[in-house]
Amino acid sequence: MATHAPQDRHEEIVDSLVTTVQLQSTATAQRRFLKNLLDALGTQGSLTSLTPGPSSNVFVIPQILESQLRAQPSLTSTEDWEAQLRTWGALTVNSLSSSALMAVMQRGATAAEGIAAPSAAVSLVTQPKASTAKSDTPLPQHFQGPFDWHLDGRGANVVNAWAMFANDPKFANRLPWDGINVGHIDTGYTEHVALGWRNGNSSTVKPGLGHDYWDGPADADPRDEWLPGFPGHGTRISGAISGFMAQTPTHPYYGVAPGVTIIPYRVTDSVIIDHVKQHVADAIREAVDDGCHVVNISLGAWFGSGKLADALDYAYENGVIVVCAAGQVLQEVIYPGRYNRCVTMGGVGPGFKPWSSGARGQYVDICAPADVIRRIEARKLPHGTAAGTVYPKADGHGTSYATATCSGIAALWLAWHGIDALKARYAAGGAWQIVQAFKKLARQTATPGNWPAGSTDYGSGVINAAALLAAPLPASGSLLKATEAAGVFDPKD
Repeated sequence: MATHAPQDRHEEIVDSLVTTVQLQSTATAQRRFLKNLLDALGTQGSLTSLTPGPSSNVFVIPQILESQLRAQPSLTSTEDWEAQLRTWGALTVNSLSSSALMAVMQRGATAAEGIAAPSAAVSLVTQPKASTAKSDTPLPQHFQGPFDWHLDGRGANVVNAWAMFANDPKFANRLPWDGINVGHIDTGYTEHVALGWRNGNSSTVKPGLGHDYWDGPADADPRDEWLPGFPGHGTRISGAISGFMAQTPTHPYYGVAPGVTIIPYRVTDSVIIDHVKQHVADAIREAVDDGCHVVNISLGAWFGSGKLADALDYAYENGVIVVCAAGQVLQEVIYPGRYNRCVTMGGVGPGFKPWSSGARGQYVDICAPADVIRRIEARKLPHGTAAGTVYPKADGHGTSYATATCSGIAALWLAWHGIDALKARYAAGGAWQIVQAFKKLARQTATPGNWPAGSTDYGSGVINAAALLAAPLPASGSLLKATEAAGVFDPKD
């Protein structure tokens, strides 16, 4: 099938200004400031947490939120905008260029090894009520709620997809997505019981099949070494894809595809990857060669890379679904999500409202929950000792989690149709049709989001796992091949 002609140019990221505010050090004052922002935002979006900035008690106002608020006639001038922020509780107001903020973000906002860190995120999320723990058996017919909002019909409709597996006799008494491999390109892994770790071994995470690009060939183990930056990020996102833990203080914890195999590729110390794009490109290629069926990239770069784009092409031609984060705080979608031939994920919060810190625009393919997300707690512990806690509040946020949701759903979709059956179905026309079929159906079956009709900023809607699984597969030869990753923007991809 010939590549169809794109219509719009692939545009590079334009530098812009980002507002930062210094707040009082007390949690009460910081929450009051965030509540004032939300009250002014009204029903336009979701934002239950505010991202820390470059120094203590400094926080970033997401560009999308700022543009929405400054659309009000009383806030169009810079003077009026800054005065309003002070009225809401800001002690000082400053600006950074977006490229400078990316450089700051690369260093991270998390304390590690005694190094001082900026403030924790301001959050309005409360602790959920406790409930009785349920079955420890990670099979769909035994999954029991209450479920986190992002998994049931209030979010990505994953719970109903699990029910489809549970009610199908051919999946009885086995994990339906056993045999599906998710390559996870991130900061590496740490041990957590929600990821199947017991006595130094995991039924879910397979580090021996992965690779450590950060430390080079001398270190074959892709274990997260807890460097300053974003330590534990790989573990938390793995949990969102593949976690399962019945015994928690509140209610059972589930990733989207509980128990699906995670193959970790350690490439970075940070979620900003301009300094390691070659590592990411190499990891994508190795994940394809290692037999991964899905690749999760909850990371992003300010600048593109020919080798990174080439690696996406390699995955696409081999039928491997690569899911990328759109990014956050800044309005612009970042790389590699800015390229064709991957699935680029924007974010929503409860009520399908746009997550007001998420990047958006023409490069976003589809959205998934990215606000009020419950997470497993990653910890640096001795080898053979697994962490066993879940954060008490569902205060996680980021398109990293939207990306994880889509990667987990991709694993469900591949399992539902059977990876071997999909390869056979699309063999004559090319394995790339597997990627294109997934992306086409995900967009066609998406739940409409709570945003203005006709808006193209959020892709096709919110991914709906059950509807996606139920959709009939396109015939071989009926799909249009996407423009090469680094080509001009392909609006039909």
